[in-house]
Amino acid sequence: MSARHHSRLSTAGLLRRQFLAGPGASIMLALLVLVGALLATAVPRAVAAMHTAALGVALGDLPANELDLTSALRATPEIAASNGATTLPDDVEAVWGHQEQRLLDIRAGMPQPLRGITEAPLSVLTTGPAQVFVPGAAPSGPVFRVLPGFDPRLREHVTLTSGEWPAPVDEAVPGAAAVEVVFTDAIAEGMQWELGEERRLPAGSGDQQVRLVGTVSAVDPDDGFWTHLPLALEPSILGIDPPVITGVAFVDPASWPAFVDVRMPATMHAWFPAVGDRIEADETRTLIGQLDEFTSQVQSLGDGPQQFSDLTVGEVSFSSGLRDALIEAAAAASASDAVLATIASGPIGVMVAVLVLGARVVFERRRTGLELAAARGASPGQLRGILAIEGLAIGVPAALVGGIAGTVAIAADAGWAGWVIAAVFALTPVVLLVSRAPSLSPLRRARADLGTADRDRWRWIVEALVVVLATVALVLLLRRGLATSAVDTGVDPLLAAVPLLLSLVACVVVLRLYPVPLAGFVRRASRRPSLVPFLGSARSLRDPSAGLVPVLAVVVGVSVAVFSAVLLGTVQSGVERTADAEVGADASVSGTPFTLEQQAAFADVPGVAATAPVYATTAIRVSIDGRNRSTTLIVVDVAEMRAVQAGRVDATPLPEVLAESGDDGVPVVLSRVIASSIEGADEVEIDGEAFEAIGVVDGSTAYLDRASWVLMDRANAEPFTDTLVPRVVLVRFEPGADVARVTAELAEIAGPDAHVTTPDDLRTELHARPTTRGLVVALIAAIVLASLLTALAIVLTLVVGRPARERLLPLLTTLGLPRRGERALVAWEIGPVAVVALVAGAVLGVLLPLVVLQGVDLRAFTSGDHQPVVTYEPWLIAAVLAGSVLVTVVAAAAASRVDGRVNVARAMRKEEE
Repeated sequence: MSARHHSRLSTAGLLRRQFLAGPGASIMLALLVLVGALLATAVPRAVAAMHTAALGVALGDLPANELDLTSALRATPEIAASNGATTLPDDVEAVWGHQEQRLLDIRAGMPQPLRGITEAPLSVLTTGPAQVFVPGAAPSGPVFRVLPGFDPRLREHVTLTSGEWPAPVDEAVPGAAAVEVVFTDAIAEGMQWELGEERRLPAGSGDQQVRLVGTVSAVDPDDGFWTHLPLALEPSILGIDPPVITGVAFVDPASWPAFVDVRMPATMHAWFPAVGDRIEADETRTLIGQLDEFTSQVQSLGDGPQQFSDLTVGEVSFSSGLRDALIEAAAAASASDAVLATIASGPIGVMVAVLVLGARVVFERRRTGLELAAARGASPGQLRGILAIEGLAIGVPAALVGGIAGTVAIAADAGWAGWVIAAVFALTPVVLLVSRAPSLSPLRRARADLGTADRDRWRWIVEALVVVLATVALVLLLRRGLATSAVDTGVDPLLAAVPLLLSLVACVVVLRLYPVPLAGFVRRASRRPSLVPFLGSARSLRDPSAGLVPVLAVVVGVSVAVFSAVLLGTVQSGVERTADAEVGADASVSGTPFTLEQQAAFADVPGVAATAPVYATTAIRVSIDGRNRSTTLIVVDVAEMRAVQAGRVDATPLPEVLAESGDDGVPVVLSRVIASSIEGADEVEIDGEAFEAIGVVDGSTAYLDRASWVLMDRANAEPFTDTLVPRVVLVRFEPGADVARVTAELAEIAGPDAHVTTPDDLRTELHARPTTRGLVVALIAAIVLASLLTALAIVLTLVVGRPARERLLPLLTTLGLPRRGERALVAWEIGPVAVVALVAGAVLGVLLPLVVLQGVDLRAFTSGDHQPVVTYEPWLIAAVLAGSVLVTVVAAAAASRVDGRVNVARAMRKEEE
């Protein structure tokens, strides 16, 4: 015997010949494993990237002074040099070095990743404000106030635009020569202060002359540094007659020792800038804990007493809004994970079903060889070993390729969970193939409709278990509602599987009910002369190819497609409602304070029907039985606002009595947050004044993007705010107005620092947010994937039934059955159950949103205050259903056309063997 012949008969040679004898089914199964592994690794990474991008957008919407780890207190720095650890200039180092070294030591002691998301510390000292007097000015003229500021890194933050830098102050203030200062160009203009001009500043027990020697501009006006000093770039202008203009005047930072004995209030700001772009979504929980610990501790910035007014700094604590922002982002991420897990459970079920069918096809391709091996003495263990080897050869390489491709495709880190799932996919062919190996050999075939007593008993048990699981999951879902956050618990697998479990229940119903009308059809067809309807329906009833697996694929595939279409329509309509509610009018003009002339110009723009300024959004205190709670006061003119928002379903309710003087106090409308906090209190006041709540509104308004607020009419606002200068103006357009032209004119009047927003603009922005965009992509992918897997399941179902047809169709062909009849018999195998499954899947897909959205929070995708109402878009649902039907029909037709061509002689010979 030649070596080549021997190699062909060796174990490896026989296995190779077996695989090459029918590789198509094995290759198809390998491709399924590859796709599953690719999705297992790519999807979690894509979700992590989406969460990180959404976190970046959320943090980017907040000012730096809310995110930075900040300490601001009435104290002065300890004047001393460092041990050389800072990079400050020598003269500044001698004054500020010790404090900066303490700040650097604090940062060095931060744990990772907290230290990694912060930058080197910054600090600034401001004093005052104090009024400066212009020589010869009229008493009724503008009031100018300055805050002398000391920035150790002043020349890193600003550039000189005119004049010169201020010289150090060598003598004690007051009494020294004129103190030199610099302003930003905007503040110098607002102060009407010329270069070289001196003004008098009351300082402690005397007066001090102050001279403007230069003007500066910010190196980067968008730098978060300036959010800690809002009066350093632009002046504050309050009131009208006379206006009060306030701004920061920068003094040489090494001059602080000359001001130590000046009895002016001093505020020291020290902070660690937080860089939102460095925060990864998977670090959120860790950072929340580290921020909790860091902000609860005290840190030493000097040897002085703790936080007493005008004393040297000692121990301080830092605070940051970053923790709350991360908690909010984590809640949104958890909500989106719950939605995505719910969407994914359906396609996962279809993928499993198709893998089972694919493994069955591979097994059927190997059945003849296994039967022959068993007849020649192969043990059950050897048979299982053969199948296991092929399963490993199919699964492991495919899973590796798919996992690597998914990892390379998405540049994000999602841990090892995806690779664990990919490993499960790699072993799935082994498990499925080996499980089909018989316990005894030779292999035997049996009719599906005989000997079913034990099988029916187990079937009832399994079906009852499925129904119980679905019921339990549904009850838990409805009981939980939206109240339970998934931030700490993560995604609940049982609740996420509700769509799949309900689909399984639908499968049980389909498989139990569809034989009833089919049996009636068989009885009627038996009395007719035509063979194909009777034989096809009888075979479909007696020995159906479509068992649980293909029915599950069709029901789940169609229901997932329809459910995704409804969810897509719901999210899009929710985004539209949110955009309308947040703008609150046809347009919103916001930005810098608007003068009376600008407000009048807004109203005079052609195409504008009415305008309504939001006159103030200022901080106030609500006293609740002696305890103070900070909130925001919103001041509007009720008549103006009602005119602008007339007819809008999203308008904030503004009763006319708001403009009246209430007998029991100032009439106000409260947010739900404030109303809940004062519920049951005996004594409540707003800034010491009694009030009467005449309405409660849940959530934010178009006037303020916060959930905590108190709203009153302008007529009653005088005791609560000393200025009514609007920063937001709502605009109503005339019917048929040219929106583009009107918004352009409004923007021109508002100036370059303001912006005009319409609902369409905001709608576009909301749709572009990473979370919303990610959900849309996921829903479209779910529709496409479910449809393709459904088609593949139908094809595989017909392929599984091919051996039986190869025995039957040649016989019928010899008896005169035409080719058209052959294809019709093939279609009968899958047709009845496919039609019923399509209907069941469509009905389930329409009903699923009503159930699932009881416990899945979509507000993370719509950016709204309320859960969006389930919205059915008829054209979208009809298109998805039509696509599902078309895919099913095309798949069945293609499979029936291919499988109808059976070689008669070969089939008869196989039957004889």
